[in-house]
Amino acid sequence: MSMAGTTISAAQVQAAVEAAGLAPSIHNSQPWKWRLRGDTLELSADLSRALPVVDPDHRQLLVSCGAALLNGWLSLRAAGLDVEVGELPDGPDLGTGRLATLEVLGYRPPTEDETRLASAITERHTDRRPFGPGAVPADKIRELRQAAEAEGCWLSVLTGEDARVELAVLLARADWFEHHDPDYLAELAAWTRTGPDAVDGITWATADAGGKPQYAEFPLRDFTGGAGAASAGSAAGPAHDERVERPEALVLGTDADGPADRLRAGRALGRVLLAATSAGVATSPLGQAVDIEATRALVRAATGGAGHAQMILRAGYPDRSVAPMAPTKRRPVSEVLEQVSMT
Repeated sequence: MSMAGTTISAAQVQAAVEAAGLAPSIHNSQPWKWRLRGDTLELSADLSRALPVVDPDHRQLLVSCGAALLNGWLSLRAAGLDVEVGELPDGPDLGTGRLATLEVLGYRPPTEDETRLASAITERHTDRRPFGPGAVPADKIRELRQAAEAEGCWLSVLTGEDARVELAVLLARADWFEHHDPDYLAELAAWTRTGPDAVDGITWATADAGGKPQYAEFPLRDFTGGAGAASAGSAAGPAHDERVERPEALVLGTDADGPADRLRAGRALGRVLLAATSAGVATSPLGQAVDIEATRALVRAATGGAGHAQMILRAGYPDRSVAPMAPTKRRPVSEVLEQVSMT
């Protein structure tokens, strides 16, 4: 894989693309492809893995690819490489242009923060287990806000009762619309995997949410097509019962909403999730409220009316009585990396 005259090594390329592949993506679709050209890794969208029903304008595809970009960059930085990031170098056409480039310029020691975040890449995973009653401390929330701001985005924490009730209603409303849409259910079924060796898509273990009844203020996305609504991610149970999960609700957003903003939101999402992992905080998305443009617009009101919501996260400390789920597998590097000869 190494090429004469280049700075980046075969092992560093392998590690960077593997790290990128561990990023979260909508329905674990992994909608990215990489090309190695000299000292530059080029990231493009793989539109054959797009989700036209749940993500008709490719917003979430861009967010997913942005998270992969952040992971790949961190892997190279942790290896001591000086890396310049180029965003949308060919313009905003996702079908023909590159989303981003990672050009290795030479060597530069990583910062302590970069090393810490890079080490969390293999540990980070979506945690759909019930959360315990402990609140996330203010200093940890501040770290997550700073992680989003480092990528030019913002992170709003919904603390007011009215805003949290509004979010719960929006999530339930979005769930209802999606599970009454036959096209959505068909797309969900197409990305559901039952075999143990699946390297993409939604596994039944993921859909099961740990197999324990969950009484939650905010319902998780139901990956079972409605069959699991009574147990996993249910908002059932008495409203003030101490068993009801009350996680932190974090809204990640951008000031504008163009392709570059959505790609940057993915980088911010990746950094926030890695910062949370490093701090021992578990997270999972509450993405159904931003799937549908009408409900996504209403999320803006819950955050004070500014900017554009790109992702909603549930954060807290998991119930340790529920065993963690096995990590979802990823596609091998050979499927997502192309090498271009410079001769």
